[in-house]
Amino acid sequence: MITIDGGAGTILHNGTDYKSGSVIQVQQGGSNTDSSSSVASQATYDTGIQVSITPSSASNKILIIATISGNTSAGINNFGMALQKKTGSGSFANITEANGEVEGSRYASMSGTYGNSIYTNYGVHFNYMDTAGSTDTLIYRGVYFNSSSSTRTVYINRSHTDSDSYAYTRGSSWIQALEVAA
Repeated sequence: MITIDGGAGTILHNGTDYKSGSVIQVQQGGSNTDSSSSVASQATYDTGIQVSITPSSASNKILIIATISGNTSAGINNFGMALQKKTGSGSFANITEANGEVEGSRYASMSGTYGNSIYTNYGVHFNYMDTAGSTDTLIYRGVYFNSSSSTRTVYINRSHTDSDSYAYTRGSSWIQALEVAA
């Protein structure tokens, strides 16, 4: 047991018995290198920003915190991200509860921004508390959706215009997974 003097925090750990709300482990994935790819109209693209965590209990919660940085090849385009999850050897799927409500032909994304400049490196930020549901390895990732009626190039960690000048920025994209005792 660790007690912090003068503070309200106490961390209890006895083998695998954790107090509800205790953070059991923290994992991080991501990149600070730039990448780009052509994405067809109405298609999704794996940004490569993902994190892997193996929960100690299926009933524990997994807190996901992410920032994905980038842009597209046209100034008038949404830069939207959906949160996906893969359990064990399964396949990736959108987390329905984490992403927006599906209505009509709108794409359900976790978060996004309207990109109105090819010179800006946008940041899309999101967080979500998931239930582990398994003790298999879980992988969470951010997926870009091209909402345009045209093929676009998506850029991760940079803007479309990436001239060698102080006027342009490069970014980084990170995703954290925290296992929280139920």
